[in-house]
Amino acid sequence: MATGLDRIIERIREDAARRADETVEAANAEAEKTLAEAEKQAESDAAALLEAAKKDDEAAAQRAEASAEFARRKAVLAAKQEAIRAVVAEARARLAAMPDAEYFEVLWGLLQKNAAPGKAEMRLSAKDLARKPADFDGKAARLPGTEITVSTVPAEIEDGFLLVYDGIDINCTFDALFSAQADELSDIAGRVLFG
Repeated sequence: MATGLDRIIERIREDAARRADETVEAANAEAEKTLAEAEKQAESDAAALLEAAKKDDEAAAQRAEASAEFARRKAVLAAKQEAIRAVVAEARARLAAMPDAEYFEVLWGLLQKNAAPGKAEMRLSAKDLARKPADFDGKAARLPGTEITVSTVPAEIEDGFLLVYDGIDINCTFDALFSAQADELSDIAGRVLFG
């Protein structure tokens, strides 16, 4: 026969079991909730990492594409510059290789453009002294406003001439003229070659 004490103990046991069940249920529910949140966070982190990896891949692809485009442009520019140099060098060579009469007409034009008032000596290369037209000295001497004599001593130049005014040289060699006009000549050659 159950006594009052037995009933109290039984009730305490039932309450304790019920509370234990409730605690376990609450713990299980909390564990499931935590697990669900952890899974959700893991999915979010994985998606963020995947998106970052895609962006890194896209950025790397863009960098590679930009680098390839830069290399292509650099190669095209180098080829254009080489073509321009070749055209300018060809023009320089053709000028030097002109027939004598045409060549000395060019020198005459340069002399008229570069002569300054006063006494000057025009110095030619040995090659040009040997092929100079007979009337060139007289023509130079009659240039208005100047007193130019053509030296019989060859200058150490390839072509063109030097004008010497009392120790001041005006360099009208083709090398000097092409160097002084290098940028303009390159621009002209570039327009002719590449529009």
